[in-house]
Formats: sequence, C-alpha cells, structure tokens
Amino acid sequence: MRYLNSTGWRRAGDLNGRATVWEFGRRNFEVIVPVSDRFRDFPQRMYEVIRMLAEVEERPESEMLHRLAAPATDRQYFRLFPDAPPGLIPAADAAEAFQGVRELFIAAAYAEYYPGAGFILPNSKPKVVREFPEKALLGTAQGSFVISAEVPLGPSDDTLFSTADAFERRVLLRLRRALFSVRAAAEEASERAELTPFEERTDAGVSRTLCQALARFGGSDRNRPFEIQFDWAGTVAAKAPTAPVRFEGEQVSMLAHAAEDLGRKPRTEPAQIRGRVRAMDRARPDEQGWVVVRGVLTVRDVSRNRQVWVPLDPDDYDRALRAHGQGLEVRVSGSLTRTGRRAELKPDGYFRVL
Repeated sequence: MRYLNSTGWRRAGDLNGRATVWEFGRRNFEVIVPVSDRFRDFPQRMYEVIRMLAEVEERPESEMLHRLAAPATDRQYFRLFPDAPPGLIPAADAAEAFQGVRELFIAAAYAEYYPGAGFILPNSKPKVVREFPEKALLGTAQGSFVISAEVPLGPSDDTLFSTADAFERRVLLRLRRALFSVRAAAEEASERAELTPFEERTDAGVSRTLCQALARFGGSDRNRPFEIQFDWAGTVAAKAPTAPVRFEGEQVSMLAHAAEDLGRKPRTEPAQIRGRVRAMDRARPDEQGWVVVRGVLTVRDVSRNRQVWVPLDPDDYDRALRAHGQGLEVRVSGSLTRTGRRAELKPDGYFRVL
C-alpha cells in the first residue's frame, strides 16, 4: 500500500475491512489489496496486484515482484554495446565494466562528501566513500548486455519517504547530474581539442576517477557507446527523470583521454597517429601552422582513439589542408608530448597523406 501511495495510485475504498481498493490514472486501473495474509484468497489477490502493476509500469512480473520486495532501493542499469552476440560480452570488457561500476560509485560518493574536491581525487578516501560501493548489489538484467546495480537507501521503517534524504540517494542524484556535466565536457573538449573543459567542471563532480570509470564501459578500446539509466525507489520520492543518459563512442574516447593525460606531469615518447584532420590554425601562409588529427594513436604498441595537435611546416600544412578538404587520412610519426592539457605530436620528418 505504501508503494501504491507513492507511485500515483489513489485509495478508492475498502471491502469490509478485508481489503483496500486502489485506482490509477484515467484508464481506471484497479487493484484489490488484502490487508492480511490469513485470508484464503491472499495468494491469488497478490498475484493480481503484481500482474496489474507490471502492466501499468511495463515491467516483467518477476521484476515487479522484486521491486515490491525491496521498495526502498534505487537501481541503475548500465547498457553496454559490446562487439559480441546478443546477451554476451568479451571477458575483458566485462571485467572493465564491473570495475567501472565500482569506481563510478566511489567518484560520486566522494563528490557528494567533498563537493569541489578537484579533478584528481586523493588515494586515501574517507570511510563513508570507501564503503559506499559495498552497499551495491550487482547483477545482469534483460537486454543486449545490461549490468544492474541495486543500492538500498539506508535502514527501512514504516515512515513514508523516510529515506528521501539518505546519503545513498544524494550520491546517486549527484552522479546523474555529474553524467550530464562530464558528457558536456567531452563534447567541448572534442571541439577545442584540449582537456581543460573537464577541469572547468570539477564543482559538478567531474573527476579523473569519474572519467576513468565511464571510459571502462566503452570496452577494452574505450570507444564503444553505452547508456546509464536510473530507476528510483518506488517508496522514496525523487524528482529526477529516469530517461537514460547516453555516451557516444567519440565521447568515450575523450573520457579516456582525460583520465589518462589531464593533470599529469608532461612526458615525451615516440608515437604515431593515423586519422583525419579535424581542425587547422595558422597565422600566415609562410609560417608554421598547427593541425588537429583525430584517429588511432599508437604508443609503445598500444593503440587508442585520440586526437593530437601536430605542428607542420608550410609545405606539409598545405598538404594537410588539401587532405582536410578531401576527407583523406594522414599519418604522422614523431615525439608525442602529453602536456597535461593536450597531446602534441612533433613530426620527425614523416608526414603522409594516405
């Protein structure tokens, strides 16, 4: 009855003290809820309640029963799109994804406990942050490959909405807001070809741990899309929508880039990139210019989807300009410097239009 009351049903009457009658919406859905399990028809009546709720909420009956058994539990669904048959996922990608869920909860709990902590979270975390992932129960749900997480909202009692301000709920609400912020940062970083948009959103809960966790959902190559959906506990009011938050493959690559490079000490190493010219900048035709190349960056035999800044002399710049106009790929090798804000690849004399 508490679940019905908190999900929009209206109590319409009772049947001689043996059951209560509830109605929902304009279509006049109706359920009869027995007040005691001592009545002979209790199992049948409860089955009818579950069947009707499943129809109204468009859920499988088994899931509806599970929700009623744990009414003060928030649920999250991580829908992945691995390169595998439906319902399956490569073992390496599965390991990354489950680790990503744990890191995601740590990042959100820290952001709620210490708002504006900065992009790089300390290794030492307070107990309340370390213990938060331990409260979550993980499993799989119906779908291509969906990881489900259940987070109980503190101790349960008979007070309606008693856990609405629970730390667990606050963490999950902050996580949902942080997802929109980090997605906007990824889009802006892609346009500006630098990572500072992530640092500019640390007050919104964006951190290296958050970026790293989300990048794990993109598979071993950190370039596959994914979605995260929040299903709020039926007995605890939440104003946040339940629509899924989606990240595209290109955004996932930027998240991985930020987690790997942003804020780290500059370092230089041999590298090579093959991709397309995305942006160009030059002050005068007879001077060196800069181009942004997005594609597959290979460093120490490890390949990732990245974008780098490449300084080019006037002749190579003109060739890059033609490649950009014709949509052709280029290949550059040289010394890669990760500045902590962006990656710069200084050619060693090898620049080719493919």
